Amino acid sequence: MKKILLSTTFILISCLAFSQGITWEPTIQGAFAKAKAQNKPVFVECFHPNCPICMSLEPTLKNAEVGKFYNQNFINYKLNLSDAKQVKFLNDKKIYLPGFPLFLYFDKNQNILHHTDPVNTPKDFVNHAKAALDPNTQSGTAWKRYQAGSRDIGMLSGLAYLLRITQDTTRNIKVANDLYGVYPKDKLSSQESWEIAKKCLMDVDNGFAEFWLRNLATARKYEEAKGHAGTETNAMGMLVQMAIYSPKASKYSLAKVNKLKQYMNLIGAGQYVTSNTWQIEAQALIREQGPDKALAFIQNQVSQTSQPQMLVYYVTFYNVNFPDGKLATQVRNWLNTAIPQLKTPLDIANGRYESARLYKKAGDAAKAKQELALAKTSLASAKAKATDANSKKVVENLGNSINQLAI
Repeated sequence: MKKILLSTTFILISCLAFSQGITWEPTIQGAFAKAKAQNKPVFVECFHPNCPICMSLEPTLKNAEVGKFYNQNFINYKLNLSDAKQVKFLNDKKIYLPGFPLFLYFDKNQNILHHTDPVNTPKDFVNHAKAALDPNTQSGTAWKRYQAGSRDIGMLSGLAYLLRITQDTTRNIKVANDLYGVYPKDKLSSQESWEIAKKCLMDVDNGFAEFWLRNLATARKYEEAKGHAGTETNAMGMLVQMAIYSPKASKYSLAKVNKLKQYMNLIGAGQYVTSNTWQIEAQALIREQGPDKALAFIQNQVSQTSQPQMLVYYVTFYNVNFPDGKLATQVRNWLNTAIPQLKTPLDIANGRYESARLYKKAGDAAKAKQELALAKTSLASAKAKATDANSKKVVENLGNSINQLAI
């Protein structure tokens, strides 16, 4: 009788567990520890508590069949994107989420096996999980299929999406360009095409990006239909911003810079064009039209500011980017205006340091040494006043630069 009672109790507990849907681990560290112990992959639901779509998934996550499949095959964790401590896991793994909700599946060693935007039905949730378990359908193995020659649109879009999530810019650009190459051009205005542009791209020099930057009104209709008006501008704006602040931006041609300026106007950011592009435009001018043209361009920016720190920054730009000190006299005028207005010891130290660099660039070693001595005096004062870790680090970095300036 006891055996029958115990068996009945066990069956009842098991049924209750499955009827409650997916079982979640309290910490992601614990989830991966359990995954290693049980030799299972880990399912991570990335959600935000203020996201209506995320909240709409809850009944499906509590579905009995969904719970049964996930609890049998995965260790599960809910990652709250409003909690900085939980988001730290993504940051440490250099994972970027273009949107949410997003399902991520990892192996026990924290490597991404698969990712998907969830389709909110019990059947689809199970199918997402099955795809994550199958090496032939995992997005994490798509790069191997790509290298083997596959150019299936679904595979390419999934791979480009994953490469953006993992911030693999080089591979992403290659795959996204191939995706555009095989994509039917008569479907460029489709919602599928828009979703690709929004989620899969890391570079503005792509056919999808160029199409949608000029057809934002159509994208806006798609986003408005989902209650996300404005997402289209944010998505394309991020692409343009990535291009402007890319490590390769310093080598852009004037034609490329002008194209980016046009794109900024298209996304309604025309008032921010100069503040975001003047540096890469000046660098292009130095290469293509000469230092005189570049300095005249910067002088126009200088005439529109009264901020002494910004004037010092223009001098920094000259010291770093111009080939010699032939135009240093004109640049010296910017410092003559800025330095008397600087208030804090740190700003003064930085101004004197740039002044020393400018004299060195112009070939006046004696005056450069004088300015460097003044920079060190102000830096000592700045160091004495630095109280928090951030200000101490700034002072330390400037001190390193001052000490390394050989005259």
